[in-house]
Amino acid sequence: MKDDKGEMRPRERFFRAMACKEVDRPPVCGMTTTATVQLMDKVGAAWPEAHTDAELMSRIALGAPDFFGFESVRVPYCLTYEAEALGCKVFLGKKNSTPMVKSHPYRDDPDAELVLPKPKEIMEMARNKVVIEAAKIIKEKAGKELPTLLGVTGPFTIAGHLVGTENLLYWIVTDPEKVHKFVKFAAEYEREWLKIVETLGIDVIQMSEPSASYDMMSPEMFEEYALPYIKRTYEPLENTKKVLHICGNTTVILPLMMRTGADGLSIEEKVDPYKAVEIVDGKAALVGNVGVVKPLLQGTPEEVRRDALRSADAGFNIISAGCGMSALIDVENVRAMTSAIKSYKKKR
Repeated sequence: MKDDKGEMRPRERFFRAMACKEVDRPPVCGMTTTATVQLMDKVGAAWPEAHTDAELMSRIALGAPDFFGFESVRVPYCLTYEAEALGCKVFLGKKNSTPMVKSHPYRDDPDAELVLPKPKEIMEMARNKVVIEAAKIIKEKAGKELPTLLGVTGPFTIAGHLVGTENLLYWIVTDPEKVHKFVKFAAEYEREWLKIVETLGIDVIQMSEPSASYDMMSPEMFEEYALPYIKRTYEPLENTKKVLHICGNTTVILPLMMRTGADGLSIEEKVDPYKAVEIVDGKAALVGNVGVVKPLLQGTPEEVRRDALRSADAGFNIISAGCGMSALIDVENVRAMTSAIKSYKKKR
């Protein structure tokens, strides 16, 4: 279906792109964290209050399409709400900074018994209820026109929050069973959370797994300690699309990322976009990979435009920032990315 200008409608374009099918141009989306201070000022809702208030959270998300030109709507804005639900203390940050985990409840007691909360408990825990309500709001207000996204955290990263990431990585060498214990527990929790999310009708689960980056572990370690648990969390999803984001230069682990069951792979600018397209070869949608520091934060609109068009020319299915956007990015740089792609003509 096309609009009055003869173009594909955003939802149709997005789902065709996710399926690696032919589109008139790539969608340009906010796949990872998308709020900025300027957006918050525009819509009259801000961090940290928005992390615990569904109306404020959704107001920021719903403002992003008009303010930036994004063709998607996404909540929430951090990688800590699952960790908080599992006992971590969290500092909710400031208007210009995201929440941070401040305690690791099992750091000094790794032999403790781990008890998985029941589904009804998970729905009411910490900020889960806020995220659920915000998801319902964006689905109702924007879901007919735009794809709706919900961000979650990967099991290896959650496990690192529970015991300390440095401990988790150390145990890979000294006590692998402890690593499996905590990553498995995190995966089972996240699996139950994703079951709940699927009932909301959200279009895409965007999972961020930064602690499983190639900067942190070898491909062999990823294959043993991350891949099977990501795959496990994804298994219950029948109707919801799955996008996996991993930070850093993921070139060598792209084949492993595809084996998780993800429909899309979100990657940073450290990966050569042409090489990524060659490796993935249409087996999953590629998302990204416009740099969040350079050019989005520190560059000029023209530099942003150049890098966005490079990703599009390479064959990326969806254009987005390569990682979570800094709250200090200027709106004109984001608009340079969205306008470049909306006027993009595919090379023949």
